[in-house]
Amino acid sequence: MNKPSFTRPLATTALAFLLILPLRLSFSQPKDQPVEDAKNLGDACAKLKDFGKFYDNPESSGLQNAKLFLSYMHQFGYVDGKDKNGLSFDDSMEETRRFWMGLQGKFADYWKFKAVSQLSNDRHNYPGDYRQWGHETFRSANLTFDAGSFWEISSVDALEIGYGRRSARMADEWQRSAYLTNALERSDFSNKLWPSDEENGNPLAAWIKWKQGIHTFDTALFSGTYDDYVGGWKDSKMYYASWSGDFSEGSGFDKKEFWLSFYSQDSTTSEDRLAKGNDYALAFVNRLARGPWALHTSIGFGNNGPQSDPDLEGDFGGIVAMPMYWLQEDRLKLVLRYQYEGSDKAKGVRLNSRYARVAEARDSTLDVNSGRGDDHHSAYAGLNYYFCGENLKVISGIQYDDLSSTGATQYQGWTIGSSFRIWF
Repeated sequence: MNKPSFTRPLATTALAFLLILPLRLSFSQPKDQPVEDAKNLGDACAKLKDFGKFYDNPESSGLQNAKLFLSYMHQFGYVDGKDKNGLSFDDSMEETRRFWMGLQGKFADYWKFKAVSQLSNDRHNYPGDYRQWGHETFRSANLTFDAGSFWEISSVDALEIGYGRRSARMADEWQRSAYLTNALERSDFSNKLWPSDEENGNPLAAWIKWKQGIHTFDTALFSGTYDDYVGGWKDSKMYYASWSGDFSEGSGFDKKEFWLSFYSQDSTTSEDRLAKGNDYALAFVNRLARGPWALHTSIGFGNNGPQSDPDLEGDFGGIVAMPMYWLQEDRLKLVLRYQYEGSDKAKGVRLNSRYARVAEARDSTLDVNSGRGDDHHSAYAGLNYYFCGENLKVISGIQYDDLSSTGATQYQGWTIGSSFRIWF
């Protein structure tokens, strides 16, 4: 691909630096790091983690604590592959992956609030070439009430009632926020299950969540209506329920957790919808960990719902398995992942929006079928270096994708990337 931009060598250089940095830092340090150095690092990391805390008065009858939130991620990537016609291509790109700021806190003993604004919209890799700064949408904006404590309900350990924008958790990779993920990008299948709104954000919801012993239950009604702020209830409705169980104690594992979640959506193609219009989806998640090892798996299936093109409809299913291993405790982690997703319609599953699809959008001679197909395999291997736990890290990885439709290859290729991530 001919890319008329001086940013390509810059992106490639930055990518190489971020890929090498974790290994350089990990293996250049002595095994027995001086106690004083470790203490200084721990103090610095603690300051970073608590940097946003600016108010704490638990005795107050009004505002009792408040904390600023910030998350910034900058990412570099390179793709090399072949399109459906066998045409070889390569491309590189950099972007401000995320820039979020927010405020969260507690007041009047039983109430909590949280609002996180997305302050970046970096589309300069696509035709049109722009980066936008300022409020784009809310990643979350909600108010929760600790009903269990207020009403002293003894039949449950905790009971929460909430309203506002939040995530509906399905696959394992959507059990945690973007700044806590283990791979460079979430798998395509986990995104397929995610009930995102029309602008790929979290929707408006009303919910009740409760916990009893090792079991946690979550029921919610979500709205498909999109708005840059909170939104309303005039479009599709999604009904969501989940159960999670923590069976770690006495299991022989450091972690043994199960998660089952389901949603069903009433929608038409003429209204705002969640999950790209999925009619329903069911997901089962298992997380195991022992010592330096961990294994996270997700299995799911669903239906694409009514679409403008019949080839986009039909049933779909998939599996994601992610084994992980600490090469250096709390510092250097190896992350592996295999994903399969398939559909009974020719365009029922899709690649994520970055890299191969961006390359197609920038070069009219390429055709990867807009990243759509009915059979998709991918394999990922990555290294994460943690400077201050999840609060400051570099994530790097390489992925191979094989996408086909009705037996014909649509895209085969490799993607390599790296990302710097900081949050408090």
